[in-house]
Amino acid sequence: MQNTTVNLTPDTITDCALTEIMTSHDDQNIIDTASESIAARVETLSDNVSFFTRLQIRDAQGNYVMATESQILVEAARAIEHRYPTGTFFASAAVSEEFFRAKLAGRDREIFAVAFLNNQHQLLAYEEMFQGSVSSVEVHPRVLVYRALQLNAAAIIVSHNHPSFLKEPSRADITITGRLQKALELVAVRLIDHIIVAGNETVSLAQMGHIDG
Repeated sequence: MQNTTVNLTPDTITDCALTEIMTSHDDQNIIDTASESIAARVETLSDNVSFFTRLQIRDAQGNYVMATESQILVEAARAIEHRYPTGTFFASAAVSEEFFRAKLAGRDREIFAVAFLNNQHQLLAYEEMFQGSVSSVEVHPRVLVYRALQLNAAAIIVSHNHPSFLKEPSRADITITGRLQKALELVAVRLIDHIIVAGNETVSLAQMGHIDG
């Protein structure tokens, strides 16, 4: 019997085709290829099921049910709040980078966020003050300064995310950092750092030399 070349991938194998291939003994290579494809599909499915079955919540009757995507995001936000409560000590740029990465990584729009600190560099409040598009966000220094005065902040750390995952600061990023620092100096509030979050990577503008002092 003449052998026929068959191109198989996990995406092109239907359930019927799987049955037909696995019950055929004409070409051991086809069976081996199909077996590997099935194993890959089963392993992927198993991983996904294992992941989602661990993400459960209690319903109103006290039963554990699979969490929805929105519920998962809400619980993730609560976990971050629990990890970084009011009073968190910002001892270094590493702490700042970890904090804002937890807050902003994965956001699909640019968010300009601020950590307001007391004179011991402890967290007074975290606020996402300005929201923009996928490639930019408009920042108003006067609004930020006013909020710092309301909270009696002695210092702040600002951050925004790059949904593009490009971690290098743009000219606009550097310019607004300078403007913020000058505006805050007028009311004796120190700008400690400006952190850029690009996926799981972060950049400190202070460490790059873009913040005086």
